[in-house]
Amino acid sequence: MENIKFSFLSFLWVLSAFLSVLTLQQISAQEPIDSTSHYYYKIANPKFPEDLPRGYGYFKKQKEERLAKKDTVGAIYALRMLAMAEFEMGRTYASEKSAIEAIALLDASSNKNRKEANADIGIYNHLGMVYRSIDQPQKAIDAYARALFLASQLKDSIVLLNNMANSYNELKQKDKAIAILKLAYEKSSGQENKIEIARTLDNLGHLQSKAGHPEGLPHMLQALTIRKKTKDNGQLFTSYKHLSEHYRNAGDSVLALRYATLGKETAAKVSTAYKKEALSNYLKLSNNPDIAQYMSISDSIAKATLQQDNKFSSIEYNFSKEKEHTQAAKLAQEKQRQLKSIYQLVGICILLLAIALYLILKYRHKKEKVQQLYNTESKISKRVHDEVANDIYKIMVKIQTSPDTAENLLDDLETVYNKTRDISKKHSPIDLDADFESVLIDLLKYYQSDSVNVITKNLATIDWSLLDDLKKKTIYRVLQELMTNMHKHSRATLVVITATQSGKKLKLRYTDNGVGSVLKKGNGLLNTENRIRLVNGTIIFEVDKNEGFTVKISL
Repeated sequence: MENIKFSFLSFLWVLSAFLSVLTLQQISAQEPIDSTSHYYYKIANPKFPEDLPRGYGYFKKQKEERLAKKDTVGAIYALRMLAMAEFEMGRTYASEKSAIEAIALLDASSNKNRKEANADIGIYNHLGMVYRSIDQPQKAIDAYARALFLASQLKDSIVLLNNMANSYNELKQKDKAIAILKLAYEKSSGQENKIEIARTLDNLGHLQSKAGHPEGLPHMLQALTIRKKTKDNGQLFTSYKHLSEHYRNAGDSVLALRYATLGKETAAKVSTAYKKEALSNYLKLSNNPDIAQYMSISDSIAKATLQQDNKFSSIEYNFSKEKEHTQAAKLAQEKQRQLKSIYQLVGICILLLAIALYLILKYRHKKEKVQQLYNTESKISKRVHDEVANDIYKIMVKIQTSPDTAENLLDDLETVYNKTRDISKKHSPIDLDADFESVLIDLLKYYQSDSVNVITKNLATIDWSLLDDLKKKTIYRVLQELMTNMHKHSRATLVVITATQSGKKLKLRYTDNGVGSVLKKGNGLLNTENRIRLVNGTIIFEVDKNEGFTVKISL
């Protein structure tokens, strides 16, 4: 299982490097080719311990600069290089994150930028490699399937089919893996790319060998023949390793050792990583039980360390993602809360403005109606005085100068004159500039006579300045209506008017000892009720026939 992973992971690096070179050429106008190429090789083919960190640091800076300049193509390329470096440094989940970020940029970019980036297949292929390394073959298969959907060239499809087959093998679905490799071989057989043909044949033969299929060995030997001609030492090592494993499983220790030795010699021409794996395979063939036990323990420790590192990386990565999601959720909640507060504040302001406007308009309407009423009364009073009273007075003068005029006619005209004077008095303008207490006393004196006694209580203690002009006019007219009603109907001999004040609240009480009164529609007393309501006051009539009349006013 591990041998299969190694060979195909190596292949994936070659594929990613090839695609990166293509992209590198496309962005040469954005970054000096020498710098980018220099750091690219530090990641793709590191020779010294400091190469990977330096390459990682360079492309980390490139990513931020490209994003700031809104250079999507450059940012995607930098993220791909970061994903490669992180994977090589063992930061598996960080590598996954960088690859996914690159895919997000691709999905958000225009078709033109997506085509220029030329990264879709390479990134999904890299994700498949990441998922295989952390024992998630199903997720790897999904990534390869996405890449296959996007692939437009046959050579890319063949590579992806090989990778997908190895993932199914890791899922213990060897039959399905073999079927996919057969399909890949059929497609590659007509191609001139001998490396891909050999790769597919070797993978197919290796899986068939493990499944006990007799055609497995011929396929591996055929792949070895092709690889010897292409002189690709990395691929040759994979063939020698698979053949050594085949003969070891078959119990042929001589041939197993022979191919293991060839693999060890070939690996020395490739890299230290290949040499380590070749030596491990060679030592597994030793008859020394201590060496076998050491190899078993060493493999167990390495596997446990990898799993522990992956778990730690997974926890760290999930914590980082959870932290990002939490912060994003908090920001969204805070924004929502602020918007809600603003909406509530605006709603309250609109409501208060609406209420204020309604009250203002209502008060203005009432005030205008009352003012219009008083203006009309003033006009009536002036017209009666100027026209009717004066004309009657002229007639009286003429009659007095005429000796033939009957005495009774003169009396009738005098009566008319007195009525006219009463009307004028009733509707005459109120002098609000004068002392209002004096104005009220003058009004009440008009109705006092030898037969009617009018008494006032506490008028002098009232602070009339607390009342506006509209309320003063209302009080004057209401008392005038009550006194007129008393004069015409009640036959009272005593009238008592009492005033009390609490802050701006004024209460008046009218009482007489007349015969009482019956309230009827059209009665002048009903006018007093309308006047009081217009200034938001209250008026209560208490009628007891033959036992007097009481009115309580509050405003």
